[in-house]
Amino acid sequence: MVPGNNPDGRERRSFIEAARRSQIVESAIEVIAEAGYAQASTARIAERAGISRGLISYHFAGKEELIAQVLLTVFADVGAYMGPRVAAQVTAADQLRAYIQSNLEYMALYRSRVTALVEIIGSGALGEMGVDPVAAENEALGPLVEVLERGQAAGEFRRFDPLTMARAVRAVVDSVSPHASDPDLDLDACARELTTLFHLATRNTP
Repeated sequence: MVPGNNPDGRERRSFIEAARRSQIVESAIEVIAEAGYAQASTARIAERAGISRGLISYHFAGKEELIAQVLLTVFADVGAYMGPRVAAQVTAADQLRAYIQSNLEYMALYRSRVTALVEIIGSGALGEMGVDPVAAENEALGPLVEVLERGQAAGEFRRFDPLTMARAVRAVVDSVSPHASDPDLDLDACARELTTLFHLATRNTP
């Protein structure tokens, strides 16, 4: 075996590097949620993580790459939370309810993550990263459009344009996100109201 070429050593380094990157990302989320995107300097993030700025530069090419990883982390986390809860439902109506309810539940459980997401998107950082907002919206709405189309095909939902309804659902749910940091906001009550709203908006009545 060649000295210094130990697979176990490489695996350990990879694990440590992944853990450090995760620590930096979580610290960035906390700083952005507390201080805002504009004030979330790498120096401030490093201070929160208890590391040097140089260590951030070692793991990320710059703030843009770090913020991109924050977005990927939060979006993946939201998907991992909502996906199984929606998939566990049998009918399209129940899937729509689970989609809305689980999204609001996530906001209640992870307010800092949601606040950080709102800060980043509101700052215009997505455009700076070259993200096409139209393409991003279409990708995000795809699964919801499928649920609505399936509900119409099964006769559960009335006739409407699925994309327009999906945009309406997302617009209303997303309108709650900027208020997620308010500890007095009852997100459970919001979930009940919104699930009722879209049940009435989509149901197929004689």
